[in-house]
Amino acid sequence: MTAIRLPNIHSCRKFVRSLQLDPYATAYELCDQISSLRARPIRVVESRLPIPGPMGVWVCRAHDDVVVVQELATGAHHDHIVLHELAHILCEHEGETFPEYEPVLPILDQERDGGAVLRLRSAYDSETEREAELLAAAFAEQMTDDRTEPGISWDVHRYFAGD
Repeated sequence: MTAIRLPNIHSCRKFVRSLQLDPYATAYELCDQISSLRARPIRVVESRLPIPGPMGVWVCRAHDDVVVVQELATGAHHDHIVLHELAHILCEHEGETFPEYEPVLPILDQERDGGAVLRLRSAYDSETEREAELLAAAFAEQMTDDRTEPGISWDVHRYFAGD
């Protein structure tokens, strides 16, 4: 896939529809489908990340992508972190180098010589963070749950408009 730009929730919804995904009920199921589409595995692992610090990290390794999620996150928050990092992967967002996080990410120890790239972002008000949040919200809208009606639990437009 090539880098994409999704400036608003409408373009994110259109992008999600274009993927022609099967119904999914969890972020893990979505990762499996995206892995198949990209022919590149995406693994989700939990780790105790430093607080304060990122709740999720994308590690781009030679043969797979790893989404590291703060192990203290639970429920919908945990799923949203996975969806947010998955959005960064699909949009091919660049990250920054943060060597101080390498000791707390055991997943990096498995591939020290393999050129793993840690994708962290320090500016959470950037265009890429907004794009990842919107795409994560669009993915969340498509999650199916037999217990509730599908839908989004917060107003994306109000969140970014500051209302």
